[in-house]
Amino acid sequence: MTKKVLNNIIAAVKTAKYFAISVDSTPDISHTDQLTFIVLFVDSSGKPVERFIKFIPLSGHDRETMMNVLLDTLLEHDLSIMDCRGQSYDNETNMSSKYNGLQARIKQINPFAEYVPCSAHSLNLWSILKSTIHGDVIKLLSTTRWSAQHDATHALKDSFAEIRSALIQIAEDEDQTATTRSEAARLASKLEDFELALLCVLWDCILERLNATNKTLQKTEIEMATCANLYAGLVEFVISLRNDEAFEMSEEKAKLLVKDYSYRADHQRSRKRKRNFEDPDNEILLLPRQIH
Repeated sequence: MTKKVLNNIIAAVKTAKYFAISVDSTPDISHTDQLTFIVLFVDSSGKPVERFIKFIPLSGHDRETMMNVLLDTLLEHDLSIMDCRGQSYDNETNMSSKYNGLQARIKQINPFAEYVPCSAHSLNLWSILKSTIHGDVIKLLSTTRWSAQHDATHALKDSFAEIRSALIQIAEDEDQTATTRSEAARLASKLEDFELALLCVLWDCILERLNATNKTLQKTEIEMATCANLYAGLVEFVISLRNDEAFEMSEEKAKLLVKDYSYRADHQRSRKRKRNFEDPDNEILLLPRQIH
């Protein structure tokens, strides 16, 4: 039955003539490395089809071994590498390198076999952000809904260090493009800024209260007097955040997120302003934290 099913698959590939291959290595239950060989083609009705061909035991992961296994498998099933129009592997250097990886060696034989990085592996890489985060998963920022804005800000504050760690991991991954690594490094650097951490804490606090108030105001049974009280309470809450005690509490929470607790202005050289005749003798100088 297995042979008959396989023969039908190969016959369908030959009818389509042109095909693509997807190859990946994975250990079986006995921890023996094996190669998963998959072929993709378009059938006579124009429908894209993906079919598993076989598991192949691996004796090595070098590009020469992988290429020989791939070519031998095609030859075994009477499929020509010259009819291959696409190849997809993971992002490892021995597979994806444009100079001497497996995909480059195949293209030397058949220039029409275009390489497409496996999207699943790319998603797995970015899933580092999800796997390293123990709190809420990071979310897109909405400009219209208070709930979405609070969810996004809270997720960032709740997993600040984990997100920074994941970005550093991506930035150091040599299998990623220069653009991806550069962007990850830039974002990781921003997450080391104390002022960003402080703003994250403050906005999480503000948006949490705004979101709670907004949800209550949307209730159908709410009365006008309750609405007025909610608005008044919200105004008082925002004003209360401006006192020293509340600000110091926010600073302490922000200090838990980063290693450097200083403001950017602390590292900047103070500038002397040219004084006019009518300026007061005692000019008030504000500390960086007082400015904020």
